[in-house]
Amino acid sequence: MLESFIYSLNIVAPIFVIVLLGAILKRVKFINENFISICDKLVFKICLPCLLFQDIATAESTGGGNVRLIIFCVVAVTLSFLLPCIFVPIFIKDNAKRGAFIQGVYRSNSAILGVTLASSMFGAEGRSTIAMVLSFVVTLFNVFAVIILSFYAPADVKLSRKDLFRKIAKTIATNPLIIAILLALVWRLTTLELPMIADRSLTYLADMSMPLALISLGANFTFESLRGRVGLAIVSSSLKTIVLPALTVISAMLLGFRGVELGVVFIIFGGPAAVSSYIMAKQMKSDYELASQILLISTLMSLVTLFAGIFILRATGLI
Repeated sequence: MLESFIYSLNIVAPIFVIVLLGAILKRVKFINENFISICDKLVFKICLPCLLFQDIATAESTGGGNVRLIIFCVVAVTLSFLLPCIFVPIFIKDNAKRGAFIQGVYRSNSAILGVTLASSMFGAEGRSTIAMVLSFVVTLFNVFAVIILSFYAPADVKLSRKDLFRKIAKTIATNPLIIAILLALVWRLTTLELPMIADRSLTYLADMSMPLALISLGANFTFESLRGRVGLAIVSSSLKTIVLPALTVISAMLLGFRGVELGVVFIIFGGPAAVSSYIMAKQMKSDYELASQILLISTLMSLVTLFAGIFILRATGLI
């Protein structure tokens, strides 16, 4: 039991120490909004794609195991989107709040915190496993976000069916993470090893992704943004960090997933709301203040839920 506690603490605590550092650096004005904006672009467009490409391109083949995991995660993401679409409109009447709330429930910060956690828990095997799943999960997150935010958008922002499909296609085609993953899969088909120069260059860039992303994540948070809409934000965050991971992990267990695969399921569905959910909500004229509060509260809640989930899975011998 003590070993599981220390293991869980060692996984979660360093991540949130760096997040806290980002918040402190912003608070004392050591870093500013311009730095954060550039940092986000650097991580999302260069460093993280390099990390995913390298992990997939150099990973050892795991046979058909990943296919089963990918199918499970695709189905789970789809259900976690569709079910709120059915029930949320019954309780929330404001269209702008509906879109932000639903996006906050299903869309995880799996690309940043997910890769970090998988690496800390399972090393290279964890990174390569989650990277294979992310190509499908990230695509669904983006597609569903465009659909739901457009559906509940004001009349001047609402997209026609043609424009909606065009925006979805553009979102997928221009997403750096998806491009990196697809290029890595193509490289794997060649069965060639990465040249040392390329491998080391990718390693340098990949190693920058996690600390920069976590510092930026912390720097983006201000407790002043908690004013108003807190009730809805707490409900959405609770569904995101407690209910959704519990249901998906139990389902995965019943289907026989164990070890790295079960850990990846928990990581993908147990993380807080995605940082990009706030950005997209603002672009689509959804309730971006609610999206910001969900982002903040779900991240704070995940301090406890991620630790508890890892501890339980480790103590019971499931991972």
